Amino acid sequence: MNPSWDLCNRAAQDTSPEVSSTGSLKFGPTVDMGIEAAKQAREDGADIIVGVVQTNMENDRALIASHAFDVILSGDDHSYATSYDGVTAYVETSVDAQLLTPIDLMVEVGDKDGTRTISWTPAFRFIDTATVTPDPETQAMVDALKATMDVTLNQEIGTLESGLDSRRNMVRAEEATMGNLIADALRVQTGSDIGLMNGGGIRGDKTYDAGAKLTRRDILTELPFGNVTVVTELPGTQILLALENSVSQVEKGAGRFSQVSGLTFAFDASAEPGARVSEVMVAGAPLEVDKIYTVATNDYILGGGDGFAALGGGRVVTETATGNLVATVVMNYVEKLGTVAVSLDGRIKKLGG
Repeated sequence: MNPSWDLCNRAAQDTSPEVSSTGSLKFGPTVDMGIEAAKQAREDGADIIVGVVQTNMENDRALIASHAFDVILSGDDHSYATSYDGVTAYVETSVDAQLLTPIDLMVEVGDKDGTRTISWTPAFRFIDTATVTPDPETQAMVDALKATMDVTLNQEIGTLESGLDSRRNMVRAEEATMGNLIADALRVQTGSDIGLMNGGGIRGDKTYDAGAKLTRRDILTELPFGNVTVVTELPGTQILLALENSVSQVEKGAGRFSQVSGLTFAFDASAEPGARVSEVMVAGAPLEVDKIYTVATNDYILGGGDGFAALGGGRVVTETATGNLVATVVMNYVEKLGTVAVSLDGRIKKLGG
């Protein structure tokens, strides 16, 4: 078997239904459909095929290996990468347009024995957007909008007694203080047994020093998606399955990794997915598989986002239409506390190497 096509077949699954709210849209296999479209475009007379995709790097590698594309412009992984294997030029963008790489194609159109020929070479340009001089007219519009929004967003809502950490590599891999704050807010403000927040929904990617003032802007920076707080009732069996899903792709830095409140658990990333979680405790007592617990989370993962099918099927206590935004719940919690002292208390424990 051709190893390139084997790679394509193994990486073909589309991740859109897991990583975004796709509603009733149906998705086929990313790699197979992408290659089919590229071949059809070539047959229809296209000289250069550019694939613009939003998919993980595993699928990117399969698309590159197929050599059906001349250029692939990809996103999704929040990393930065470029490559050229002599056939396909590739760019993976970073996050929030921080690092960009335009590709200039040097195209030559020729004629060989009466047949039109096309050849090209890529030229990669690296741009760190932090060093770009803003367009004056655009900057003026931004400044005006910012001044209006600052009145509300810069309101101070609490003081940090200890620092907070929302760095991407933390909230997607281990217990993080920002994750603890958000999960605690979900649990406490709704009076639930458990608070559960997917790390991929926490987007600040920064640290806050002790003594800093938290503002509404800070919370909205951390929670920008407009997700709604929901409360559902679930048996312990489903909570265990949800935790297994949470750590099933921790080695990939997947956004499904959960920050929790009201429960503690251990996981071993070296074990097979689905058999990584142990030592689950709720309110200091072992998780009971048949007991019904109330779980406060967000509407995205309650609906199956990030692979959380295990959260479905329970009696939903707070519907999306009546729930508050997660950001609002956290703001209210911080204002109630006044002084925020969040620590790493061992609610998520790593086992193994």
